[in-house]
Amino acid sequence: MKKIVYASILSMSILSSNVLANEKNIYLGVDILSSGNTFHIENKNTGKSIDSDVNSKAFKLKFGTVMDDNLRVQAYYQHETYKETLYDETHDLLNEVGLDLIKGFEVTPKFLPFLQVGLGYGWMNVDGYSNRDTVNEISLKIGAGLMYQFTNTFEGIVGFDAQYRNWTDIEIYGQKALISETSRRLYIGVNIHF
Repeated sequence: MKKIVYASILSMSILSSNVLANEKNIYLGVDILSSGNTFHIENKNTGKSIDSDVNSKAFKLKFGTVMDDNLRVQAYYQHETYKETLYDETHDLLNEVGLDLIKGFEVTPKFLPFLQVGLGYGWMNVDGYSNRDTVNEISLKIGAGLMYQFTNTFEGIVGFDAQYRNWTDIEIYGQKALISETSRRLYIGVNIHF
């Protein structure tokens, strides 16, 4: 009886390790980003608008999974600092969470160009507005890049994204401002697979 139990446990262990080896591959990663951003601000009452360019830097923490056909889904938290303050005289920090879908195209087992789309939601603290102490944004991005697998668990990544953000409308002296942002972002990063 003991031999049957041991054989069953051993068989289940081997089977589960094979199943897990063929299942999704989990990874954690970090990216460093540099962005050129253009804010489009339109006065809803008059229709007049202005554009303003502001650069930013960010880091992004990622948690993802690799599925069949080099398809990946990753959740992220991004901490972005603008070179100038936005909305008021003191705040320049944006926090964003989101989800990316990445499709890799295997050139060699270690080298994968990829395409990416993503959706995010962000928030920034503000001062001086009677009806709010935070502003929010929703972002949509598309991009492309290259991944190189240095070892089975460690890969490097470089990429470029084009991004659109729609920010919370604000009201100043009875005038409503509609704010959007377009960005061009370069980044490098690493992923550790488990």
